[in-house]
Order: sequence, then C-alpha cells, then structure tokens
Amino acid sequence: MHSHYGVDPAPGLKGTDDTNSLKAPILPWLRSLDGINTHDLAFNLSIAGGITTSLILPGSAGNIGGQAFTIKPRWTAENTPQSMQVS
Repeated sequence: MHSHYGVDPAPGLKGTDDTNSLKAPILPWLRSLDGINTHDLAFNLSIAGGITTSLILPGSAGNIGGQAFTIKPRWTAENTPQSMQVS
C-alpha cells in the first residue's frame, strides 16, 4: 500500500497539487518529500483514523515518477517533511 496524501492536496486545489510532474515521461530525480505539504488536512484525517506510518509516492503519470519516502504522520516542532521522515 502507498499513498499520495501530502502531495495530492485535501481539499483538492490545483495550486497545491504536487502529485505528478508532466514535464517528461522519465523523472527519477523527483522526490515526494520535496512536495509534501505538512499543513494538508489529510494528515488530520489519517492521524484520527489510526495511521501510524505512510509510504508517500510521487504520482504515476510518467513512466518513472521519482522517489518515495516513508513518514510518520505526526505533528513535530519543526513541522517539516524531513522531521516526519522515517530514517
């Protein structure tokens, strides 16, 4: 299982959608961590639903979409995607 929450906005707004990059079919250097919006309402829903760990992938519009990252959906003092990352 994987998710696009944090990069695919909730509520859905075009200006904050970082799910897919349509610049080229092969973009292996894209990182989902760079597009995660830590203020996304989906984090509240996932925490309330009991989600403890998530694999966040870039979108699948291209042949090679980029790198996925595992995060803990939790509130941190820094409130950055890097502070949520499981290392």
